[in-house]
Parts: sequence; structure tokens; C-alpha cells
Amino acid sequence: MEVRVRSEALVLAAGRADEVADLVRASAHHLASALARAGPPVVRTVAGVVLLARWARVDAESVLVIGPGGLWGEATALEALALHLRAAAKVYAAVEASVAAVMVGVGAGADLAARGGWLTDGSSMPGVSLLEPTLVLDREQGFRGAADLVAAGEGLDGGRVRVVEVVRGDGGSAWVVVVPGTQEWSPEPGANPFDLTTDLRAMTGGATLAAVGVAAALEVARSRAGPRSTPDDPVVLVGHSQGGILAAALASDAGFAARHRVTHIVTSGSPVALFPVPSTTRVLAVERGDDPVPRLDLTPNPDRSSWVTVRTQGEGPPVDVRSHGLAGYVGTLRAAEGAPRGTVAGLDGWQASAAGVLGRPVRSVSELRVERGWQNPRS
Repeated sequence: MEVRVRSEALVLAAGRADEVADLVRASAHHLASALARAGPPVVRTVAGVVLLARWARVDAESVLVIGPGGLWGEATALEALALHLRAAAKVYAAVEASVAAVMVGVGAGADLAARGGWLTDGSSMPGVSLLEPTLVLDREQGFRGAADLVAAGEGLDGGRVRVVEVVRGDGGSAWVVVVPGTQEWSPEPGANPFDLTTDLRAMTGGATLAAVGVAAALEVARSRAGPRSTPDDPVVLVGHSQGGILAAALASDAGFAARHRVTHIVTSGSPVALFPVPSTTRVLAVERGDDPVPRLDLTPNPDRSSWVTVRTQGEGPPVDVRSHGLAGYVGTLRAAEGAPRGTVAGLDGWQASAAGVLGRPVRSVSELRVERGWQNPRS
């Protein structure tokens, strides 16, 4: 379950800049050619004198409207603009290469640390065991909005993953998978896979036991539903911090997408811009302006209709790790949902697209613990 991480936004920006540069340069050439063909007339007759006067008046008026260079100056300016756009495209492409190089470097550093027993995820399958559900949720109303989806990440200690089955309007089922954030910060991997090792491996697009465990948890929950579970059931992936990274990684994985129809993902406080989430999946990425974590991938989120980024202005210091907490993100989304319609760009549309899940009765709740099947103490 490996995903090639890359800056889609920067690649698209470079491509668009190149395209616009081509158009601008073509316009400059057309204008210059037209001016060459329509140069000052040769004066041989009285009519020629009149035509020359008119040509001079047009040229003078173009100077007043366009600037001192007149139409020739405009053609030159267009050519210069094309050159600037070409340069911008090269900068975008260079930044993309730099970000990719940083990610490769992080992965290489993790591989080097693994030789000493640090940051190594192992190769055995994770263990998944059922637990007694602890989620507190109105069974009739279910998830009323995106804030409730994010709030469902509370209490997922000890490697818990929540899978909530809701009733669709047609009587079928939809599935909400809630993935926890980082729970262990030691570089030495232990039984809980939601740790620093998974942070580094997942951010660089590597396969992780945590992602495999989340997929297995969903499979177990769906198998418990029996014939209610069908291949066409919508799946919504929700995660805070590392949980959002894993959600984006799973949505970008072709093997996972072949088994589960991921229609939506919700991330909060997660650096996910590098993941190639398909445009068929509606993304809601929530970022607090003073939280440094969503910016760790050094890349802006994609600018497309299927990806909504809700980013607040920071109220405290420019960088404040205290703003990364799950409770703060729940509060941010509740405030956004309580604002007048249209105030938060894209949020109403995203919630409307998730109507098959939001506000629907809860049919079942499964909570499962994901564990590494081994522990690898340092020698």
C-alpha cells in the first residue's frame, strides 16, 4: 500500500503557466505582425495625406490608452509577460522537485534509522481485535455535519479505530471510518502502530501497518454486516493529524479503492496536499492558521472543485502547537457550520454532497484495536 506523494498543485500551476505563456506569446506575435502590415501609409496623394493623419491619430490614441510605447509597446510587454510566465513555470517545477527531494530524504533517513531498530514498521500483518464501542452519538440523527465526524475521533486511545455504519436514504448502508492521530512519539516502534514511525513512513508515501490495520478494521466491520454490505456502499474516511494522512493515503491507494468506494474524506490538522486523491473523492481539509502541522508537507492543497480547504486565521502566535489539538478543530468546524450559509467557501457544497451519510440514523458501531504483530526493541 505505497503511494507516490507529489505536489499536484505545483505541477498544475507550472503547466498552466506554460500554457498561458504560449497564449500570451502568440498574441504578442499576432499584434506585432498586424502592426508590421499596417505601418504608416506611403504619402503620394492627398488621400494618402489624410490616411497618414488618421494613422497618426490612432497611434497617438493608443499611446494615451496603452502607454508610451503604444501598440508596439504593448506587443513588447506581452512578450515580456510570456517570458515571466515561463520563468514562473520553471520555479514551480523546481519547487516541486525540491519538495519531492525532501520527501525522499526523509524516507532515506527513516531507512537509515531502521538499521538500528528505530522507525521500522516490520512486514507482518497487524492484529485487529474487536472492542466494546464507546462512541457517544445520537443514533437517530447520526452525524449532523462535518464537525460531528471530526468529533468522533475523541477517545480513540490505544490504537482504536471506529467504523460506523449508517442507513442511507435508499435503505442501504454507508460506512464512516474514523482514524486516530499520533499516539506514541518514541522512534522505537511498539505494539501501537499509530506512532512516529507511521508519521514518517506515511508522509513519504510508504506502506504502513497502521494503514493496513485501518483497512482490515473496515473489512471486519463490513463482514459483520453480512449482506447489508455491498460494493457500492459509500465509504467516508475521517482522521485528525496522522489519521488524516492515513485517510488520504488509503483514498489514493488503487488496491483499497478497488475494494471500497471512497466518496469523501475529512482531514483536520493534517499535511495531505501531496497525496494524489482522485477527483471522484470529495475532500474536506480543515487547517487552523497557527497550527504548524498541516504545513509540514511544504505544499499548498490542490485547488479544484472536489477539494475544499477550510483554513482559519491564527488568533495567537504565528506558530502554536497547542492549536493542533482535536478539540480545537471540532470547535473550528462547529463555528464554521454555525456561520450564515455561504460564509465559509465550499463547506455547504461539501456537506450537501455528503447527504447520504450526514443526518442519517446509525445502524451499527464497531471499534477495533489495531496492533503490530511484533515488537522490535533496539539492540
